[in-house]
Amino acid sequence: MAQLSVHKGFTMVEMLMTLMVVSILVSLSFGSLPKYKVKSVDDELLNMSYLLEGTQMKAQAESSSFTVNFDRKNNKIIVRDAKRSEVNGYKLDICKLQNYGLEQFSYNTLGDTTAFGTVYMICDKKNVKIVMQIQKGRFRIEK
Repeated sequence: MAQLSVHKGFTMVEMLMTLMVVSILVSLSFGSLPKYKVKSVDDELLNMSYLLEGTQMKAQAESSSFTVNFDRKNNKIIVRDAKRSEVNGYKLDICKLQNYGLEQFSYNTLGDTTAFGTVYMICDKKNVKIVMQIQKGRFRIEK
């Protein structure tokens, strides 16, 4: 008569103990996960600066001009190429463009701006200004 082979494995108690230890370790790691942060004013201003700097670099790299429009009605910044086609844009969520100040400016093929002035916004009940300077298309954000 053939002898039955003996299988060695985990018992149910060992499996439950292992599952309990793993679940405790997982529950402890949840406290160290980063919290989701709601979009802030600083994030919005940073995104706007990326859009403006990116447009300036694109104008220099492609030796072409771009116009940046501040669409107050739709609360959006729109970038157009020399053919007036929209190539990029950014919809403002937290900040609101005010009905006065600089409406548009252009970056020429060297990355310089054709105008200087200030764009006024209200971000989270605070006045914020983007000040454009002609020399090398520089701008600064004042909160």
